[in-house]
Amino acid sequence: MVHATTSEHAALALPAAASGATEATWSETVERSLLSFDFDFDKHRTFHGFVQSKPFAAIEFIDMSCGRHAAYRDESKISVDERPDYLMTLQLSGEFRLTQDGRTAVLRPGEFAFYDSTKPATAISSDDYRSLCVKFPQRLLRPMTDTLAERTATRMDADAGLSPSVWALLSTLNATVDSVANVNRQSTVRGIMGLVGSMLSSQSAGAPPRRQIETRDSLLEQIRSYIDDNLGKPELDPHEIAGAHFISVRHLHSLFHDDGFSVSAWIRDRRVERCSNDLADPLLASVPVASIANRWGFKGASHFGQIFKSATGFTPADFRQMALKEAR
Repeated sequence: MVHATTSEHAALALPAAASGATEATWSETVERSLLSFDFDFDKHRTFHGFVQSKPFAAIEFIDMSCGRHAAYRDESKISVDERPDYLMTLQLSGEFRLTQDGRTAVLRPGEFAFYDSTKPATAISSDDYRSLCVKFPQRLLRPMTDTLAERTATRMDADAGLSPSVWALLSTLNATVDSVANVNRQSTVRGIMGLVGSMLSSQSAGAPPRRQIETRDSLLEQIRSYIDDNLGKPELDPHEIAGAHFISVRHLHSLFHDDGFSVSAWIRDRRVERCSNDLADPLLASVPVASIANRWGFKGASHFGQIFKSATGFTPADFRQMALKEAR
């Protein structure tokens, strides 16, 4: 399997010569080796990352290893003077979430995807993230440009079709770039890009399974279901929810903001709704209000009373009395 081979290579891909970085220097390190991004780090963790970049004629091999963080490349980070590139990344360990053109690919070891340097993109890395990225000019695959535009941020299997052979070749070349004479590099690149084009064409022949692509709406639906399933946990907050779904807190807030809600407001409203249902249930008439509040994650009866009255206009006791009276 190709990811077994590339994983073995990854263990050797970050020697002392690789560029190590902390949260303070990561932006500069990635911009120098890859592209320019804004970053969002988990404030509760210490971040470390390593990058090694190896140019080979017109293409570049980039080995990366890092902890959990999110990277955002919007219009402000894209320069018209930059060379239009594709970046094709093979996951070696950990998990990687790549979003571009309204699509999101979630990569695990042995899977790969690519993205376009001229368009906004979001990339979120898990702990224990390792990858091999190949950066190359779009002009090298110019006849395929229209087709490739429909496949950015799409998960592909590195063990399917031509992929095992192509990735094995790329991984071997990455490990031996210094041994290839300069006079042979241009012809080598032409041959490699012909194989890469064939690999991407074969992967594009059929539509990817639906499970391979997470749209924004499906992700938001998953998060809302998760919130409903965990309302009883007082510690439920944006950090916990973002971590459970392998996204940054910033991305989580943006998902809810687009729908006109904040994450905290959504949690609060769902808790109030569940409490309202219980307070109106004749079978629970003898259950103390404080117990109902505690069941749905409120940390105290006083706090619950304030939030409930603000949301409904009634105290919990008055609401219960009115609801039970109407149920008779």
